[in-house]
Amino acid sequence: MKMKKILAFFCLMPITLFAQYFNVNDYGAKGNGTLCTAAIQKTIDAAAANGGGRVIVPAGKYLSGPLFLRSNIVFEVCSGAVIYFHNDIANTPAIMGSWEGINRRVYASLFTGHDLENVTITGRGQIDGQGKVWWDAFWKTDKIRMQSGIREREPDNPKGSPLKYPRPRMINLYRCNNVQISDLSITNSPSWTIHPVYCRNVNIRGVSIVQPYESPNTDGINPESCNGVRISNCYVDCGDDCITLKSGYNEHGRKVGIPCENVTIMNCTFAHGRSAVGIGSEMSGGVRNVTIMNCVFKGTLRGLRVKTGRGRGGVVENLLANGIIMEDLREGISIDMGYEGTTESVFPVTEETPFFKNIRYSNIIGHNIEQAINIIGLQEAPPQDIILENIRLECKRGLVANNVNQLTLRNVELLSSNNQAPFSIANASNVILDNLASCRLTDKYPVIDMKMVEGAVLKDCIISSKEKGWFMRSTDCYGIEYLNNLLHDALITE
Repeated sequence: MKMKKILAFFCLMPITLFAQYFNVNDYGAKGNGTLCTAAIQKTIDAAAANGGGRVIVPAGKYLSGPLFLRSNIVFEVCSGAVIYFHNDIANTPAIMGSWEGINRRVYASLFTGHDLENVTITGRGQIDGQGKVWWDAFWKTDKIRMQSGIREREPDNPKGSPLKYPRPRMINLYRCNNVQISDLSITNSPSWTIHPVYCRNVNIRGVSIVQPYESPNTDGINPESCNGVRISNCYVDCGDDCITLKSGYNEHGRKVGIPCENVTIMNCTFAHGRSAVGIGSEMSGGVRNVTIMNCVFKGTLRGLRVKTGRGRGGVVENLLANGIIMEDLREGISIDMGYEGTTESVFPVTEETPFFKNIRYSNIIGHNIEQAINIIGLQEAPPQDIILENIRLECKRGLVANNVNQLTLRNVELLSSNNQAPFSIANASNVILDNLASCRLTDKYPVIDMKMVEGAVLKDCIISSKEKGWFMRSTDCYGIEYLNNLLHDALITE
């Protein structure tokens, strides 16, 4: 027994020796609401000089400008502590970073880290970005850009603009490995809230993000060209996209060529925002191997959204979503290749042509959805190999799919309330419709309306013998096959 105690003592020694604590109060931070940027930075630097350690922010109110993290640091905002980001635009330094898919000079964020290893930001405390000053400056700057005829994102802001550079984020980590962000409550970010760029092994867990609905570009979590991201048990309610995966903008993104890949999003709740989980539109480096599971979307404009347009290039592939609950959305599922543009006409396929493929969404239920499913492809590069399975959505409008290849709908029920076909498919090929259902038949419009479809299988659809009405209409279609359907008196026209 004595020998076991001695061994246990020596086993615990390394943990005790290297788990050193650095309290910001000991380095001059008062916790009374006065500016303490230098004191907090001094604490971080002291921990780094020690080879690493835990920086402690105890209960109190702390006003701070941009802070620069170091490797092997745990930064803990304790319960009862609030860190306020200063709203002094003139005294916010500019650094090299990334904004909207372009590497450029940006205002430094509250927490900034470049080329770091083993970085943790955690705690039960709060971070308040005091973003209104930045939002107002953005609206004024945006107006000046519009008046100056600047439409694209690349040019710098005109002289005389309130903002010289893109706004700070709350947390911006650049080329960092082994990142953990956990348990924090974050509000009022000047722009995007958590923005890791070119990072590996990122774990974001138990974070609450709440932004005013009208706040501009206050996305929740935006991993950009990251590898190995896990987002779990988070609550996000914001003024823009709750989570968006990105990988660079147009030529800038294609030149860097780093995809956002191997991402898992699970057990999260998303409220308000432009989309719950989005991909793009800056996806020119590619996005792949993404799993979304066991999440709730309530009140966002869109649920699962993948967006791009001509000029982006890049490939989005291997997307899996399973176990999703949606309520009060404008669009439930959106796969849109016409973002900020048009899908009309056929363009040559070049490096600027984006591609979507291998998308699997299953086990989704939803209530009060305006548009259930919207799939819009490019004629020269239609999205391909899309499977939607075990889905039941109560909606005003059902599915609209245009320019798509290899579309499978299996056990999909769309309870639409408007006077249109619940399933509308056009300019498609290799379509499988398996066990579809909707509201009761009517003689006013069909359940399934297909136009210019090349190759389709309708199988295992069952209509009650008491129901009469129009089940399917096909126009300019060929290669339609019917297997094991029980439609009784339902009408099919070709």
